[in-house]
Amino acid sequence: MKKNATIATVAAAAGVAVSTVSRYLNGHYVSQPVRARLGEVIETLGYSRSWTARNLSLGRRGCIAVVVDSSADPWFVQLLTGIEEELSARDTGLMLASLELRGTYDPGLVLEWVHARRVDGIITAKSQRRERPLFRACAEARLPTIAVVPDEAPPGAHVVSCDNVAAGIAVARHLTTLGHSRIAFAGGPAHSLDSRHRLRGVQIGLSEAGVGLSPARTYSCGSWDTPAGEAFAERWLDGPRDATAVVLANDALAFGFLRVAQQRGLRMPADLSIVGFDGLPQGELFLPALTTMAQPIREMGRAACRTLFASIESSGQVGRTVFPMHLLVRESTSLPPDGISLCEVSVDTQVIRSVQA
Repeated sequence: MKKNATIATVAAAAGVAVSTVSRYLNGHYVSQPVRARLGEVIETLGYSRSWTARNLSLGRRGCIAVVVDSSADPWFVQLLTGIEEELSARDTGLMLASLELRGTYDPGLVLEWVHARRVDGIITAKSQRRERPLFRACAEARLPTIAVVPDEAPPGAHVVSCDNVAAGIAVARHLTTLGHSRIAFAGGPAHSLDSRHRLRGVQIGLSEAGVGLSPARTYSCGSWDTPAGEAFAERWLDGPRDATAVVLANDALAFGFLRVAQQRGLRMPADLSIVGFDGLPQGELFLPALTTMAQPIREMGRAACRTLFASIESSGQVGRTVFPMHLLVRESTSLPPDGISLCEVSVDTQVIRSVQA
């Protein structure tokens, strides 16, 4: 009997309509008493639904795609963990694509997935301008798409990001509270939304404290990786460098900067305070441990996955989900070399609001 159990036999044994069993299996509303009865009957009969048949009946593939420049990116590893946590409760597969898998940019495989409708939806991470053709292809195919922290807002995709302006303000407040008034900012790519918004937040926070951010202390590293942080450190340390604190627009840049600065004999934070963004676990392993504005990366992955499935069910859901960030104060920031704290009030790192769209 267990081998022959079908949705019809489940319905008959539970005394409900087949449509009620279908609603229950698909996660739609069923009253609690009926839900409990169906659970008992399914366990007794040993019913196992055919997910292949279900997907075929709905015109779906039972698989989603996750796309990133490199799956070795430590930030992405955290995001993928969150996506997997959400997928563990769903009978859906995952196809992973690194756009620079062999060292050169190649979106061909993902475009093939889109055109052949190999997947039911796509999550992209850290997409750039060069992904515009990919987003256009997704829009033309009416393929639900989620963009996590894109460098620019892609049309037709739901965006999952962080409140970078509020985060920048909190970083500025932290540094000015310690007594810093000469602060430098090093961003990622000049066109990046995250980089521009973090810079804007730092500018606002410094302005609130009566401190300006000189254009001469504002830089672009050109990319987000550790080698770019190293190259910036070499240039900056060879210049006038009158700042007592440097804010790097992400942790990878900060890691590269820290490495070169230490090689050049600087002591952090005695000679220079350093702040990053992202909250990567590796930041705790540095000496000094990196003060950073942390993103809830794993929760962002879970949210991206949930939103994608909602979009698949509703045939498109475009909007924005914005998460707060929080300041992790570690060893890489302290009083400026020749200064004292401007005040004794600690920075409230929780005063960052989340905006849900």
